[in-house]
Amino acid sequence: MAIVLAIATLATFFALLIFFIAAGPFGRINDLGNGLIGVLSAVLALLLIGRAGGPVGGVVAVIGAVVAVWGSWLVITDTTGFLLAGFVMTIGFGLIGAWLALVARSPMAADWSIGLRLFAWVTAAAMVIGGIAAVPGALMGIDDFSDVPAWLWLFGLGWLGTYVFYPVWSLWFGRRLVGS
Repeated sequence: MAIVLAIATLATFFALLIFFIAAGPFGRINDLGNGLIGVLSAVLALLLIGRAGGPVGGVVAVIGAVVAVWGSWLVITDTTGFLLAGFVMTIGFGLIGAWLALVARSPMAADWSIGLRLFAWVTAAAMVIGGIAAVPGALMGIDDFSDVPAWLWLFGLGWLGTYVFYPVWSLWFGRRLVGS
């Protein structure tokens, strides 16, 4: 499941990059992919609940997935623009990052290489900080770039964590699971 999550996350990120270059349906594909990242993260958390993250982590990941899917739904249905929906999704991914932090401190993680553990912590930190930073933007209903205060751009750290670090961690972790 971790490897599937990594592939889905990278595909979602590449859809966004292609959308910025060529437009077309890739924005919608990215929006759907963001929801899929949330769902796959919840599935992974539930599969690992007995070994890492525990019940609290499972609940946090599922809530994060629901929030991320809600953010995707907001933009897919044109209920909001992509900026406000992005704040909502970032909050959801921040909660998934909190689950990842719980996984990184679980007994299961004691068997990981120091690199995998450290990368899990860095990934979790980026996602959580971005998620926390996105809360004011979502609560203020900001949906126009000209209304974004400079400090609020810290939420972009969550997307760096989600689109770049998280799939790397997922692939690394998934390969470790397959090898054990």
